[in-house]
Amino acid sequence: MSHFPASLTASEPWKRLQSLAALDLFPHCISLSAPENIHGMLAREIAEMILCLNRTGGDDCTACRAWSGEDHPDLVRGGEPGKAPAIDACREVIRAMAYRPVVSHKRCAVIFSAERMLLPAANSLLKLAEEPPVHGVVFFLVSEEERLLPTLKSRAWTVSLRDGKKTEKKPVPSSPEEWGRWVEKNSGSEIDDVLPQFEPWIRHLVESGDHEGAGKAERLRILLESRRLSRTMALDLTVLALKEGIVFEHLFGDFW
Repeated sequence: MSHFPASLTASEPWKRLQSLAALDLFPHCISLSAPENIHGMLAREIAEMILCLNRTGGDDCTACRAWSGEDHPDLVRGGEPGKAPAIDACREVIRAMAYRPVVSHKRCAVIFSAERMLLPAANSLLKLAEEPPVHGVVFFLVSEEERLLPTLKSRAWTVSLRDGKKTEKKPVPSSPEEWGRWVEKNSGSEIDDVLPQFEPWIRHLVESGDHEGAGKAERLRILLESRRLSRTMALDLTVLALKEGIVFEHLFGDFW
C-alpha cells in the first residue's frame, strides 16, 4: 500500500473493510465513495484483499502471484476512473462474473464512476447486485459522490472513505442489566432510530482490537438495513447476536 494515502489506510472505515475481508464477511454488493484521484489505487487495494487466499493481500499465495500489473484473472473492471461504463461494458461484466474463479476463492468486479452511469447501464446491473452467482462474488460500485440510482443503491452496503467528522465510539452493552435498559429504551423506536447506534459500537470494537466483534456487528447492521425484519425481531436478534453470540448469518439464507 505504499502509494495509497496513509490517512485512508489509518481510517476507521478502511479498518472495517480489512476486518470484514479477513473474516470473509463482505456483502456481495458494496458502494464505495472516495475522491476520484484514488479510485484506481482503491480498486487495486480492495481487490488484493478480496482475492487473496489468506484475505490480507500482497502475500505469496497463488492468487496474489497471479497479478500481472493491474490485471488479475479473477478481477473484472467496468469503465475506468472518471469514465463510467456504457451498457455494453456492463453486460460484459455480468457475463464475466458468471464464470467461476480461476485462482482465487471468489471473483471481484469493480464499476468505476458508478454515479455517472446512464440509466440503461445502471439498470442492467440490478440483477447482479440483487442475485449474484452462486459462486463467490464481490461487486464494488466506486463513485466520487453518493448519487447512485436509488434502486441500485438500495441493494448495496455503502462505505464512505471521504474525510468527515469522526463518529463517536461507545462500548456495546455488556451486562444483562445494560441490555435490558437498551431494549426498554428502544422498544418504541423504529429501525431507522436503532441503526445509528451501531456505528459507535463498531468504532469502539475496531479501536479496541476486537475485529471479529466489529465484523459481526457490521454484518448485523447490514441485515437490519434491509428493513425486512420487524422492530421486535431486530431488537431480539441484536441481543442474541451481540450478547449471546449466536451465529445468525445461516438463519436467513438469501434474505440478505
